[in-house]
Amino acid sequence: MVGLIGGCLRRVVSLLVVAAAVLLAWSHRAELQILWIQLRAAVSGEPQEPSRALAEVARAKLERLAEEDSPERIVLSEAEVQSLIRFGPGLALPDYIVSPVVRFERDRVHLRALVPTANFPQAVELGEVIGFLPDTAEVTAIGQLIPLPGPRVGLAIDEVSASRMPLPRGLIPVMLRRMGRTDEPGLPPDAVPLPLPAGAAAAYVRNGSLVLVTDRARNP
Repeated sequence: MVGLIGGCLRRVVSLLVVAAAVLLAWSHRAELQILWIQLRAAVSGEPQEPSRALAEVARAKLERLAEEDSPERIVLSEAEVQSLIRFGPGLALPDYIVSPVVRFERDRVHLRALVPTANFPQAVELGEVIGFLPDTAEVTAIGQLIPLPGPRVGLAIDEVSASRMPLPRGLIPVMLRRMGRTDEPGLPPDAVPLPLPAGAAAAYVRNGSLVLVTDRARNP
């Protein structure tokens, strides 16, 4: 009888341990998914490619920003950011911007997209330039993130080219104004404001990744 009771107790304890492990894994499923994908990438030795799975990982990281026990910062790889652009919820981009791609090089942000020439901002200064472009141009822009008041950052544009034709730097503020940029205190004429995710207080690019600093780091 004692042995029977002991066996039952062992099975009950085992079930409780398994249940606790399942609950623990479920409550930390986002972190486990992140670790699993990162482990696979490390084992394979191959660079990560944008995917729906990476978009889910990136979304889980962003959700952590607003939690009370959030880390002081989270890091999104270039592939994770591109996954959010390709597979995440719709971004606030005009419909005519096709195949947007983002890359990070050191502390710089590189953007590339296909844009119909007819949708270029209308400006007298662009008249001669547009005449040399095909119907659809590959537009690239290189810039950097700058701090702004409030839960925002600015993207300061340093270079713009269309179909590999560099545009004069003086045209950048003109183009941004034609695209709807408005003046505000502290915002350079060649920069646009970008909202930060909930829980983030700052952002910067470092070593090919996007780093988001949480409110917790600013207000311990």
